[in-house]
Amino acid sequence: MPSDSSHFSGNPTLIRKLIEEISLHGPLTFASFMEQALYDKEHGYYMTQTVQEDQSPKERIGWEGDFYTAPELSPILAKTLVRQVLDIDAQLGHPAIFTFLEMGGGNGTFAADFLQQCQRIAPEFLNRLQYSLVERSPYLQSLQKSCIRAVFTPERDGLVIWVASLDELPTQSVIGILFSNELVDAFPVHRVRSHNQCLQEVFVDYAEGQFVEQLGPLSSQALQEYVHRNGIDLHEGQTSELHLAAEEWMIQAARVLQQGVMITIDYGHTGSDYYAADRKDGTFVCYYQHTVSTNPYTRVGEQDMTAHVNFSALAKIGTECGILPVGFTTLSHWLMGLGVEEFVGDQDPESPEIQALSQLLRPHGMGTTFKVLVQKKGLESVALQGLRYRAFFDDVL
Repeated sequence: MPSDSSHFSGNPTLIRKLIEEISLHGPLTFASFMEQALYDKEHGYYMTQTVQEDQSPKERIGWEGDFYTAPELSPILAKTLVRQVLDIDAQLGHPAIFTFLEMGGGNGTFAADFLQQCQRIAPEFLNRLQYSLVERSPYLQSLQKSCIRAVFTPERDGLVIWVASLDELPTQSVIGILFSNELVDAFPVHRVRSHNQCLQEVFVDYAEGQFVEQLGPLSSQALQEYVHRNGIDLHEGQTSELHLAAEEWMIQAARVLQQGVMITIDYGHTGSDYYAADRKDGTFVCYYQHTVSTNPYTRVGEQDMTAHVNFSALAKIGTECGILPVGFTTLSHWLMGLGVEEFVGDQDPESPEIQALSQLLRPHGMGTTFKVLVQKKGLESVALQGLRYRAFFDDVL
């Protein structure tokens, strides 16, 4: 099989590596292809920083990058979440060490905003806080450290720590909050298609100088169990995604949480909507310089790849391993429940702050596309301000 990748767009070394693996071991599952494109230790999209033609570094996240997240728009997400965290701290009885575990911290903007707000309004809480970031990318870890250092100086050693994965944390070691924002959508997914009334998996092969897709039987018993557990029944010709990596992450999260709350913010759907007949091509997309495509075989290693989250599946696997659903709502309902208007009440309606907030609340934008799933463990009950206003889709629970 040819190994010349000079005509591909993307990271040539990574492309050669993928071609050689296919040559040696046969077609890759789409999940394996996506995993390597995003997380290869030396060449993956999230693991490295590329250099532009003028030799300046190219950022991945933010206005100069390929996509932006809510924290890049406004510090309001962090500020309102501090209010919710302080309430949860009280319901936990103000533990001697309160852990806020952020999983997948992006470029560090959220952490910096969160810590600044704690310093501003809750110095006593900051004395008990352990802010931990789970980040597998050394490149993103360096961005996070720089971003935090630019605005926040810890008053004690160990206030902010990093680990590469949840595997490094002891079982039931966290009392507090597990938090993620736009993490789960970046987990590798298996793609499947209904073909001749049979669910087939999408594999990635290399032929005639290009990556090509081919269909085959599901590659593992775990995928079959996922399909059965979530009642997935695609229409003929429909393509969609199966989220094994997201389930494995939820199981690990439940393992490390002793007592507290898990808050997952991302774009996604309930299971009934996710696999609806009118979603015939699934949810997988790529981002490059704020443009969207559905072609994962161009700009390999140099574009973001993502799929929407199946929140019903997350809630279901969480329940099975002891982390129970509390509520599910849209980002706009969550922010309104936390009194977002109080943080911007004195702002000019034309100010950048108000314009950014409108992006987070906009009915046909992030406000409804982004959802908030809240789960609990080790608590009989928990009352959260962010869930005061319920959206219309409690069937996720």
